[in-house]
Amino acid sequence: MPLWGRRLLVALAIWVATLVSSMWVLAEDDIGSLVPAIAAPVTLGLILGWLARLPWWLPVGLLAFPGAYFLLVTALEWNLLLDHDVGWPVIMAYPALGFLIVSWFFSPGLPWPKIGLGVLLIAGFAVTGPLGELKSDREFEDMIAAAEVPLVAPVISGHELVSSSSIPGYGEIALTYASPDGRTRVEASLHSGASDPEEMCLDPVFWYPNDAAAGCRQAAPGVWVRSSAGYTVATGRAGGVTIQMSARDVPEAVLVGGFARTRTLTAEELVAVRDV
Repeated sequence: MPLWGRRLLVALAIWVATLVSSMWVLAEDDIGSLVPAIAAPVTLGLILGWLARLPWWLPVGLLAFPGAYFLLVTALEWNLLLDHDVGWPVIMAYPALGFLIVSWFFSPGLPWPKIGLGVLLIAGFAVTGPLGELKSDREFEDMIAAAEVPLVAPVISGHELVSSSSIPGYGEIALTYASPDGRTRVEASLHSGASDPEEMCLDPVFWYPNDAAAGCRQAAPGVWVRSSAGYTVATGRAGGVTIQMSARDVPEAVLVGGFARTRTLTAEELVAVRDV
């Protein structure tokens, strides 16, 4: 049988073994065993490469492990970037394809196509990180827009904005502030200006003690406060948005003061500190 015929048979055996072992793992619902289930068929390729008398069978069989892993990770990253729904049999073919590519690299002749493919694979993997970040940034901007909440944030004395997230289903944007020494944090959520602060005070987004007996009181015009066990939740309107802030061991006056001074946010600023 020609050399490439033997290589294809070995690759086919790796693919079938990968499918069988991965299906067994999924049937057992043991995802933690998926990596060895994929690695084991590549070991089979090492043995079959020796039996098929493939040239350079030992280095090919050994390098097939990182080669298959590299190809699998790169392909999966591109599937996510392009939002492709690839079938499981195709995904499980990547280890076999990785074996074929490594085997081809060790075959004589044609150096430039091999160099070209190697550069293409490395470049394809290298750009997945930046492209993934760009895709995540755009998705986060879409989430912010979907929340339909004015981008107005409180200015909280002694604290600065360190992270943001968005929950479109709840129609809110969540912000986290921290003191320079990191000892205190303030969680803030932005809601539609139509939200009623007093009602939100009675049923707050942030309420760690879970003390139903703690009542709400008006601490400033339009600002309602609820306190218990060192936690303080302040809710009010400012800048056309309803804001709720929650913190532990932060003076009530600091939270209430956040409603008197606000600033406009930009989507780019929120993306820069996003935590999703």
